[in-house]
Amino acid sequence: METAARAEWPDTRLQRCLAHVQRDTRRDLTMHPGSQAGRELRKLSLKPARVRTAEQAAQWAEALNAWHERWRGLVSERTTAKQDPGNPKALAGRKWWWTHERLRRSYKRFEKLFRDGRLFAYLDPRLLEGGPVPDTTNRLEGGVNSPIKRILVNHRGMGEARMMRACEYECFMRSPGPDLKALLEAHETRERTRASAKAQQERESEQHTGDEPTAGSGVDWNELHASTPYPNNTD
Repeated sequence: METAARAEWPDTRLQRCLAHVQRDTRRDLTMHPGSQAGRELRKLSLKPARVRTAEQAAQWAEALNAWHERWRGLVSERTTAKQDPGNPKALAGRKWWWTHERLRRSYKRFEKLFRDGRLFAYLDPRLLEGGPVPDTTNRLEGGVNSPIKRILVNHRGMGEARMMRACEYECFMRSPGPDLKALLEAHETRERTRASAKAQQERESEQHTGDEPTAGSGVDWNELHASTPYPNNTD
């Protein structure tokens, strides 16, 4: 989705859904991490959702940086295949891996989002000129995605092409001033183009390919038939 958004609106700021960030962190660290570093990072991961000012965002970033300074060695720790030859990663051919991979991934996720300006983009004064900016995709999940999912569930027998068309129709009808006639005309044009291309392909496949037998390369009748009658001594 992010790749599509970048391609369509390259100059638009992106805000990562904080609810999804928390969910991803919870999946990596679990609700009750076993290490002290994990417990501290888990506690930090719950705070972005309560950040409402740029000052609070800066304080949170300082706390994250302080956490990394305390646990830099742990986050950077590696395990080699020689140290743990029975590990599935070693058996898969890897020479080394991060010892605390989930902890490192959780930290790197926050660090990259903050560095790219996608963690607290909703606090940007330039964006706030047009009104409040949401920090989650809850409205999208409940207002747009849920009806699309219901369509696919209620019409499970549709083929892939029809499912795509149904989803397109649902999204189109939620756009400002939807023109159903224009949508249907676009579909008809697309179908005619697809049918024309298919017919052209079939015509080309039926044309002369140059593989027909020529003189001296065809089937010889005498090679398949004996010059004398086949002996039949059965009664």
